[in-house]
Order: sequence, then structure tokens, then C-alpha cells
Amino acid sequence: MTRSSLPLAVALAASAGLLLSACGGGGSDSSDKIATSSTGPAATAAATTTASATASDEVKRPSTALPKDLTMTFDWPRTGDATKDAVLRDGEQYVRALKRASAEGDIKDPAYLFYSRDDALSYAHDQIKANIDGGWAPTGHDHYYAAKVGVVNSGSATLSFCRDQSKVFSKNVKTGKVVRGTPNADSFILYNLLLVHDSASNGVWQSSRITVIEGAKQCRI
Repeated sequence: MTRSSLPLAVALAASAGLLLSACGGGGSDSSDKIATSSTGPAATAAATTTASATASDEVKRPSTALPKDLTMTFDWPRTGDATKDAVLRDGEQYVRALKRASAEGDIKDPAYLFYSRDDALSYAHDQIKANIDGGWAPTGHDHYYAAKVGVVNSGSATLSFCRDQSKVFSKNVKTGKVVRGTPNADSFILYNLLLVHDSASNGVWQSSRITVIEGAKQCRI
């Protein structure tokens, strides 16, 4: 299943003739809505967030630390190229921020508002709201990998990556009961992001467009 906040292929074709894709996991639409990411134990979360934010810039970044019952792993090493690495870092922070707000049940959490705009902001808002309205919070381990970044020009870039959400589960906020689904082909998801860096982007690469492809064969591991 493919979901998109905008015909991303059209947006990318217009800017660079590139196709952008991203992947995440989950057995069903509801599973995908409640899946989340985190940095693990508080100390690890704080360290990871600090490391991600300590770049060559001096931008004051909101926290993306998540609850102890969530872990988030991004298996994409830095490239050595300053611009591409900044795209990787801020793309990661967008995903972390979205999951943080879902985990905390906070539709006004500043992190996802900081790292996104346009359709990517609307997508994040809808995902977070679905968790809150349903009374669910994510728990477990979220795995992201196979990232590919392409700089379109000085102000825009593409980022695609895979997600395995087979170990991310739904927790009932009121009862604390965890609903565990069975891993299947839809657990592997491909994400495509278009990020922009300009005078209105808070000094970071903000996610502007997103597509989500469930059951992505290229993401199976």
C-alpha cells in the first residue's frame, strides 16, 4: 500500500528528475499509525539526541528523546559530505520527532513542528492525532536502514530509507496492555522524503514532502 501527502514523484521530477522513497514497517494501516521510534533508555535517548544536534551549526533544537519502552535504531553511517550528512541527520530527527509526539500523546510537541513543513508536517500531524484519538502509544524496537540521500541543489535534497516495524507494538494508554501483531510482508516500509533548506527552515533541513510504501520488497531483511 502506498500513501502520500503529495504526488512526490511529480515534485521530485520538477526539481531534479529524481524519485524519492522511504520505508517503514507495520502489518496494517492501524499498525503503521501507532508505530513509533525512540532512543531507548533515558540516558541513551539524551545522548543520541545531543549527538544528533551537535553539528557544525548553532541551531537550538528541541528534544526528540523518547520513553524508555521504545528504541529507535538508524543504521545509516555518515557519508563524510557535510551537506549529505546534515540531510541524514535532520531527516532522522523528523522521524524521531514524529514518533516522540505519538509516544507522548502531544499534538503540540515542538520537535515535529520544528523539523517539518508543508505536506510532511500534515502527515506527521495526522499520524500523531490518530495515535492520540485511538488511545494508543507505540512500544518496542523500531529499525531504520538503507538510507540514500541525494542533493538536488543548494536548497533541496531527497532521502529514502527503509523501516522494519515488526518489533513495534501498540500499547493501550489507559490499561498499559500491549497488543502484539504478527510480522508479515507489510512490516517492511519504504519512505521517501523531500527536504528543504532555506530562510524559513529554522536553520535545518526540514522535511517537506513524504511518501510511504508499505510491503516494500526492497526493504525486506
